[in-house]
Amino acid sequence: MLLLPVQSPLKNQFLLISSQVNNMDVKLLLFRMIPAVLLVSTLTACQTSTSSSIEDLNDGDSDTTVKEDNIALATITVSATSISEGDNGTKKLTFTISLNSSSSRDISVDFATEDSTASAGSDYKTTRGTAHIPSGSTSTTVDVAIMGDTNVESDETLKLTLSNPANATLETATAFGSILNDDVFAASDGACIHAGTGNDYPVGPGQPYTNLADVPWPSLGAGDTVRIFWRDTPYREKILISTSGSEQQPIRICGVPNTNGERPIISGENATTPANLKTTFGSWLEMQIYGLIIIWDNDYDFKPSNIVIEGLHLQRARNGYRFTNTAGSNLSYGNGAACIRVQAADNVVIRNNEIEQCGNGIFTMSQEYNEASLTRNILIEGNYLHDNGQSGSYREHSMYIQAIGATYQYNHFGPNTPGANGATLKERVAGSVIRYNWFDSGSSRVLDLVEVEDAGPWYIEQAYRDWASANGEAINPDRLQKVKAAEARYRKTYVYGNFIRHIGSKTSASNLIHYGYDNDPEYARKGTLYFYNNTISILNDLNDSWRIRLFDMYLYDENTGTPAEETIEVFNNIIYHSSETPGAEPSHFCLGRDSGTINLGINWITDSWQNPETQAECYPYINEQPTVNGAGNLIDTSGAPTPVDTKTLAPRDIPTIRNQGQPLPQSVGSSHPVTEQYVQHLDRKPRTVTSIPGAQELR
Repeated sequence: MLLLPVQSPLKNQFLLISSQVNNMDVKLLLFRMIPAVLLVSTLTACQTSTSSSIEDLNDGDSDTTVKEDNIALATITVSATSISEGDNGTKKLTFTISLNSSSSRDISVDFATEDSTASAGSDYKTTRGTAHIPSGSTSTTVDVAIMGDTNVESDETLKLTLSNPANATLETATAFGSILNDDVFAASDGACIHAGTGNDYPVGPGQPYTNLADVPWPSLGAGDTVRIFWRDTPYREKILISTSGSEQQPIRICGVPNTNGERPIISGENATTPANLKTTFGSWLEMQIYGLIIIWDNDYDFKPSNIVIEGLHLQRARNGYRFTNTAGSNLSYGNGAACIRVQAADNVVIRNNEIEQCGNGIFTMSQEYNEASLTRNILIEGNYLHDNGQSGSYREHSMYIQAIGATYQYNHFGPNTPGANGATLKERVAGSVIRYNWFDSGSSRVLDLVEVEDAGPWYIEQAYRDWASANGEAINPDRLQKVKAAEARYRKTYVYGNFIRHIGSKTSASNLIHYGYDNDPEYARKGTLYFYNNTISILNDLNDSWRIRLFDMYLYDENTGTPAEETIEVFNNIIYHSSETPGAEPSHFCLGRDSGTINLGINWITDSWQNPETQAECYPYINEQPTVNGAGNLIDTSGAPTPVDTKTLAPRDIPTIRNQGQPLPQSVGSSHPVTEQYVQHLDRKPRTVTSIPGAQELR
């Protein structure tokens, strides 16, 4: 017996409390004592009751009875996930199973994989079992082995289904895992030779096809190759690709250079759209004003796919240049015209081209109407883009990409056309990887990474639900899973291994890297930009621009002060800032703008950004500045020599560079490791040493 002095709140003289402990029924008899002493007697019997209750033994009132079985059970959800497949072996696709709240009970749930568009045995290994979440915990994970290959294919999905929950209920019973294609169509040793199983269409001097118009463009199919041979005058004919290759046999349009390596030129200036494309364009002849090479079909439910364009020199498709359309009318190119315009397509590779003097060098569209109006899986590599954009316009860019899945690598981005106010690379992309490129001065922004605009219901779950409600449509489960997978990719952007050279006298830019939104904060990225192993040289006099911002994230609402929800993870970079003119006063160097979060790991950054005077100039308004964490992680650069050659951006072998890098965090090291480095120009080589910051290892 145990006497406990308490102030009993009970109106009756005693209570019986029963509960099960280790399969034993434990009864506690409570007597109300005067003045306030509680006598507790414990009685134990071997019974099988699973409930606990408080019973009033005097008058049978039920207002004090509590049944543990009636306590609300936790709910289980499983989240969509994705991973790139790899070329061989296996990788882990990890699903997270979560509770809405922790529980005092151990929880379990069965799981099993099943095919969606991916196939068990060839794309992934069948996985089933029981997941356990111990009491007090809120999540666990399930790993599915993904089987790598080198096949060029669309992204594929598998389904994980939960069943038989114990001590919890199911809120979300299924989730899709996306296996992201990371393979590309390879050229035959970089040469424009016919390697497919389809037809060969050689075009040019001494070839079976004299002009581009002689090619049967509307009937191209899997494995076909159009080989365009160099000649001493430009081809002045436009191209429309409206059909599809296959994943293993793409349609390939390639240029055969001359002995000096010069690519064949296709010019939009005074070009003619072949008459045999009139039917393909259908009733929307206006599309012709928007591009030199156009990938599009006018069928509402169809889009081209599996197309490679490489080895060409494309030029002069922008407002101010004229062409003749299929009806014989002489027209000016429209605002936003592009050297290559992808209106909607899947699995497109744009490789090893020179692209110049177009409104947009490359433009891709994605719209909300249906799957056929989306662009998915774009690879843009090894191209030289320069002198694009439109003088006096901020709407045309060297590259403007709207897609689900885009990788840019090994490209040389030169300056935009003089007087143009557009960006170098503007994008509205879910699943963006920008790596191993060279960016020169000469645009309003180097990177403009902003919100989805015309295809929100395919990128963002809430946008899809709002769209379905507004249109009176039921939620389609398959589409919903696609949208969830796209949104997961939309919230993460990877920028690494790039060289960025900013020279103040050659550009009016004062904001280099914009991340978040430009029009609609509701659709803003609201995620994380991983920015690592880049080399940036900023030479900017105060007379060129008063201040220069590295990262540009701004408030969602200036009137209410609503902060940005974007985060930038910054590590292993070399970021050098000085004046362009020796002895001149440099511009104020601002790490950010007026909102967002910047997390700093180990970086070589010129320390002027921390000067009180610079801070005051960068952030003149109270509560309008980014949250910056981790300044103590930075390499001490006070008094350090210039870390790079400001012309080549090659790192110098100095103590503040050698062996100063940090290991890549697991969050990026497993999915986006630094394995290569850009070589001037349009080349690359393996990177074997990653222990220094920046885009290039020491020589």
